[in-house]
Amino acid sequence: MLRADFHTHTTFCDGKSTAAQMVEAAYKMGMTDFGVSGHADFSFCLKDFGMPDQVLKQYREELHRLREEYAGRMNLYIGIELDCLGPVQEAEYAIGSTHCVFKNGEYIEMDAGRERLTAAVNRLWNGDWYALARDYYELEATVYDRTRCDWVGHFDLMTKFNEGYRDFDETRDEYLEPALAAMKKLNAEGLPFEINTGVMSRGYKTQPYPNRILLKELKNMGGRIMINSDSHCADTIGYRFEQAARLAAECGFTHTTVLAPGGGFREVEL
Repeated sequence: MLRADFHTHTTFCDGKSTAAQMVEAAYKMGMTDFGVSGHADFSFCLKDFGMPDQVLKQYREELHRLREEYAGRMNLYIGIELDCLGPVQEAEYAIGSTHCVFKNGEYIEMDAGRERLTAAVNRLWNGDWYALARDYYELEATVYDRTRCDWVGHFDLMTKFNEGYRDFDETRDEYLEPALAAMKKLNAEGLPFEINTGVMSRGYKTQPYPNRILLKELKNMGGRIMINSDSHCADTIGYRFEQAARLAAECGFTHTTVLAPGGGFREVEL
């Protein structure tokens, strides 16, 4: 079992468990390396969401306290999840994610519910999901330029509600071409791409992000992966990492990337 997880959330943002509960759970399940990555201030799109600067200060203080408490037992890392359109706030590491796009004066969230997203596609893209894909991945391609993130979070988040291709076909060129163009650009920056199992723990899909086609193309590009849970509560840390590791291996990957205690990354065999 992979014993590292770096994409998690607590009650400092939209998580259900406190930082102390998350860290304790990670330690008890045998994690050797664990990171908390609260959402940055997201109030530009959604009121009272994410961590404004004062909350971020409290967040960092609490995690520094927990790091001292678990010193010598588990490596604890203090991160932040930045949105492509949001403010850039500081932490020890940053996940770069695209949660929304800006269209005709509106912020449209990719993960706020299928009914809301479908209504937005009908209203703003004339029901054309592939037109949304072009706009989404054009923005996603800029996530490093905008945030200087350390890796890419849930690259194909716009597919969250698309289990069984219920709204659009993820194998069609109209979808894959903009996705692969964004992936190629971000991979050229040397960024790992996260295999994110949170969409499974929350019951939306049976496979993690990114999908198998994109993972195989990432491997062909010489890219790197990380495996993270995007956990929002203590009982989903490390969720189905074995399944994610099997998927990665089936797509040709032999190693996953993890943070190193002294800074930077190291590679761990799957």
